[in-house]
Amino acid sequence: MHLYLSSSDQLNSSYSNDEGHSIYRVQTPLKMVHFTSTIERAIPNIQQNSSGPETFGFLAAIEFHDISPSRIRYRGQEFSVNDFFRKKIDLTGLGSYRVFTGPDDKEYYWKLGNTAELFLNDNSKTPVAHFHHKHYGILSKKRPASLEIFPAGEHMMDLILVTFIYIEKLRVDLEDAVSGGGAS
Repeated sequence: MHLYLSSSDQLNSSYSNDEGHSIYRVQTPLKMVHFTSTIERAIPNIQQNSSGPETFGFLAAIEFHDISPSRIRYRGQEFSVNDFFRKKIDLTGLGSYRVFTGPDDKEYYWKLGNTAELFLNDNSKTPVAHFHHKHYGILSKKRPASLEIFPAGEHMMDLILVTFIYIEKLRVDLEDAVSGGGAS
């Protein structure tokens, strides 16, 4: 399943399915010191033939901090990202990972590279999700940015999106730091 982004900004976008229905909405007002991404999920419409706008309900919030650890509020609980994720360093120096435990008590890891990829943290390394950047149609076929969730992750789509928002912000910040994009 693909969740298509309405913009190239993962932190301020609607995430829609193949039929064009918004499933998630992420809003991140820009603030100077720290900011919060609010993630909402579409509430299914009881009326079968209703074509009105989707209604959304709170799913999660991520408070991004520069000095103290960022925090995730999800399903009525609040976690420090240091408690929610553990770091796993790639000894080849080609990347780093963030590992978390899913609702099925299995470990999953986000690989931070040119794009975010989620895998089952076992010997199978089963792909669970993959972020596809927007293509403008110059060197390849035009397509919007999307978060692809494979069958191995469909049982935890909410958690995948919540962790993706945190990971993507972290990945972009790391990319900016390496390229010098964060310096003025």
